[in-house]
Amino acid sequence: KAANSICDTTKTRTVTLDGDVYEPSGLISGGSNNNLGSTLTRISQLTDASKDLKEKKAHLKTVVKKLESMSAQSRQYEKFSAELEIAQSELSAVEKHISQTSYGMMKDKFDSMTKEVDDATAEVELMNKTKDEKWTLHNELKEKEAQLTQDRENKLKD
Repeated sequence: KAANSICDTTKTRTVTLDGDVYEPSGLISGGSNNNLGSTLTRISQLTDASKDLKEKKAHLKTVVKKLESMSAQSRQYEKFSAELEIAQSELSAVEKHISQTSYGMMKDKFDSMTKEVDDATAEVELMNKTKDEKWTLHNELKEKEAQLTQDRENKLKD
């Protein structure tokens, strides 16, 4: 890095202790056979890592925005949940108070009587249906009796 900086500043060819050559035109060449291509490889790796870092930062920014949105929704949910709990508690208290008043007792009695009337109405309907079935059977038996009587008289005449 220092050699590259010196090369850019002085506009002269610079050589590192490892043998890498930095030209003012931007050309970089490796020095020893051991480091042959290592500088270019490192630059390539650095470029790839920079791209990866940029992508990861963009993804992180997206995730942070989603998290902030969800956090706001969570706070709103907690607020509404607390309000609902308070409203339910108030409703329960009002219902308890009403049930203990004379109005509440009369309403309970009215509801009980309404149920009794509904049950009695259903029983009357069932009885009427049974009565109709019995009358139908009675009329059928009367007709059969009349028919049998007629048949017997006809047989006696013969």
